[in-house]
Amino acid sequence: MPFNKLFALSSSMRVTLGSTLFALAASGFLYMIPQEAPDPRIRQSFRLWQGHAYVVVVKYPIGKLKSARLYENGKALGPPNSDPQDISLKGSGLYKLYRQSDETTPILMFSTSDNTDPNTNGRKYRLE
Repeated sequence: MPFNKLFALSSSMRVTLGSTLFALAASGFLYMIPQEAPDPRIRQSFRLWQGHAYVVVVKYPIGKLKSARLYENGKALGPPNSDPQDISLKGSGLYKLYRQSDETTPILMFSTSDNTDPNTNGRKYRLE
């Protein structure tokens, strides 16, 4: 479109055209920003759910929930995808990583290897 014809457009058309071009340029720049890898360390406070089960919201890719593994001081816990009642009653490192249908971020429900409080036992937890 020649430059002189741009001024022949109504002001609302110029605003619409300018907004559209701005949106296209801005979305193009978003693709240039490198994606940040998820931090496997869990640093938040753990909330006691019931029994031996604790819950925490985690930053983890939704598409990789089924294959994620939980580690306590470098040692794998599990088995993964355990029943919440078993996690609560038995403990011993059972865990489940899931996303509720009304939630946007994953939730980790787990128990420690020796059923101690993860907030005070001094161990580090991570997802991979």
